[in-house]
Amino acid sequence: MIIDGDTVRAPGANVRLTGEGGASFDAPETWEPECRAEAELGAQATDQLRALMPGQLCIVGYGVGSYGRDLGVLYDRDGQDVRGTLIERSLAKGSKNAAWCD
Repeated sequence: MIIDGDTVRAPGANVRLTGEGGASFDAPETWEPECRAEAELGAQATDQLRALMPGQLCIVGYGVGSYGRDLGVLYDRDGQDVRGTLIERSLAKGSKNAAWCD
């Protein structure tokens, strides 16, 4: 289940997405966004992630992400890491805690 642009629900836990090799990325928040623009981009990122599915989730760590979440890489139906697609479409940034509001 897709929670937002950088979080998915796996059996028993929320998984914070990373890129291959642990490359970080941040998608706009859908829960408590800082501004309207972030909320709108967050909804678009979530929709884009849903469109890229079904894919395969590879759990790469346990309890090592923010808030004690598992970390994982999500691959789209073509076997591509979704991080690149989201960044390419300006629905994510290649850093943690990116600023989305001007």
